[in-house]
Amino acid sequence: MKNEEGRLIKKLKAGDEKAFERIFYLYSDRLFLWAHKITGDHLASADIVQDFFVRCWEKRDILSFTYSFKAYAYKSIYNASLNHIRDHKRFVPGYEITIDLIDENVNDEDLEELKRLLSKAVDELPDKCKKIFVMTTLEKKKYTEVADLLGISVNTVKVQVSKAYRILREKIG
Repeated sequence: MKNEEGRLIKKLKAGDEKAFERIFYLYSDRLFLWAHKITGDHLASADIVQDFFVRCWEKRDILSFTYSFKAYAYKSIYNASLNHIRDHKRFVPGYEITIDLIDENVNDEDLEELKRLLSKAVDELPDKCKKIFVMTTLEKKKYTEVADLLGISVNTVKVQVSKAYRILREKIG
């Protein structure tokens, strides 16, 4: 696969549309699943993957990556998915944890139920995960500050916050 990928990338850089098509078909489904796993949003995931491939085609002559196209693609989709999540957050009044609201026309009863479910889900997080999540989200502390306070690495903070959001997304839907 590595040799085929290398040949396809060389052809892509030269403007070969068939090579671009082949790369698209090799990776687009898996990249969509990756984006969907992160965002939980079908349409956004499709847009993220499409935008990635459009950028690849438009910037094909300067396309550069350290390891493989696959690693580059997954990292690009990951970053674009996180940007989507960040840009599409909504605040739940009375509970300062941000969540994605699928339906922006949520009535008061649904909002109260959502706050109840969210509060319960946060309470059920593993202790370390909950503590870090509360510090970064409710107390609005920076990751570096939390890392210093708890004597852990910034990467550990990032992992625990990501884990918290994943668990909350699974529990709340």
